[in-house]
Amino acid sequence: MQPTRFRFTTAALERLQFPKDAPPQLKGLEFSDIECPGLKLSVSRTGKKTFWLRYTLHSTKQALRLGTFPSLSVADVRKNAWTLRTQVDQGQDPKQQTTTPVTFADYAKDYLVFSQQTKRSYADDASKLKCWMLAALGHYGLQDLKRKHVEAYLLGLRKTHSPASVNRHLTLLSAMLKRAVWLELLERNPCTGVTRLKEAGPRQQTLSPQQAVQLLGALAQEPNQTAAAALALILYTGTRKQECLQARWEHVDLERQVWTLPKTKSGKVQHVHLSKAAIELLRNLPSKDKGAWLFPGQDPSKPLADPRKVLARALQRMGMPASALCIHGLRHAHASIMVGSGRRTLAEAQHALRHASSHTTQAYVHLSSQSAKAAVQSVDDAIE
Repeated sequence: MQPTRFRFTTAALERLQFPKDAPPQLKGLEFSDIECPGLKLSVSRTGKKTFWLRYTLHSTKQALRLGTFPSLSVADVRKNAWTLRTQVDQGQDPKQQTTTPVTFADYAKDYLVFSQQTKRSYADDASKLKCWMLAALGHYGLQDLKRKHVEAYLLGLRKTHSPASVNRHLTLLSAMLKRAVWLELLERNPCTGVTRLKEAGPRQQTLSPQQAVQLLGALAQEPNQTAAAALALILYTGTRKQECLQARWEHVDLERQVWTLPKTKSGKVQHVHLSKAAIELLRNLPSKDKGAWLFPGQDPSKPLADPRKVLARALQRMGMPASALCIHGLRHAHASIMVGSGRRTLAEAQHALRHASSHTTQAYVHLSSQSAKAAVQSVDDAIE
């Protein structure tokens, strides 16, 4: 059984759980830090962990809420508790002392810790905060943020960002402030009720087999053959952009015709079955036996960053607008050609594309590796 008195550490507090077999009348548990007198942590039945400072002043017992874990680090809350203990020793009541308000920039630091631990989009979150949000909103007190400030921030973004990008900023900001409400740092989310911008209609998200042939021909004329090969591999395999760009040779087995993806959207290790065209492309890559990455960037120690411009040039060679197809559209094209060829079922295509939806996975989870390989090969056959 977990002792109620111990030295608070991040690891120890992360392990604390409200016991599942606790009696119904027990609403919460409280633990004491042996390093700082009066510093407590309460754990509610829902798992919420709150720091408190308990003290006696003028013969009256008092309790002051300090914040929640892990939004506040153990080191910071212990340092604050010692400062407040000093005030008590001097006969002052910490509840009546003026405290410095938490700014949006202060809160953003804690949120990024949470984002790094729980979200795959951490890098995007950090980039938006560093490049845009902190400059515009960082100086505001968290409690002072109003809907008008959110509206003004989004209005400024519209000068340099597309409606879709502005909406992504609103999504992040709303998620941050929603968590602040949950942590009881805010009473309400100022993003509530803010209207999202109307985004442009979807671009063409697929190619016919004839257009796929034309695209591969246009990519063959591209000076940047590393990026062109990456785009062709996405078309041949139906992989996602980052799965392809982050590919390493150690994960490719050309003999077994399998490409292992150690980090996918679902968070699970997955496998891509390689067609004959994909195998030939990989065997002829200049990077083979020369480095870690299938598609190295200008700095060979790093992978290729983004081949969007190469795709745009290839589309223009085909006589199509540069904006007609995005990179993810190559994945859609892979699936539509596979099914549109009339040779493979939708269930087989879903299996080959490794979709995670529970509504679709059940229909094809029993398919064999040979069936998935044949489904991938059908894309080559249709193009030929």
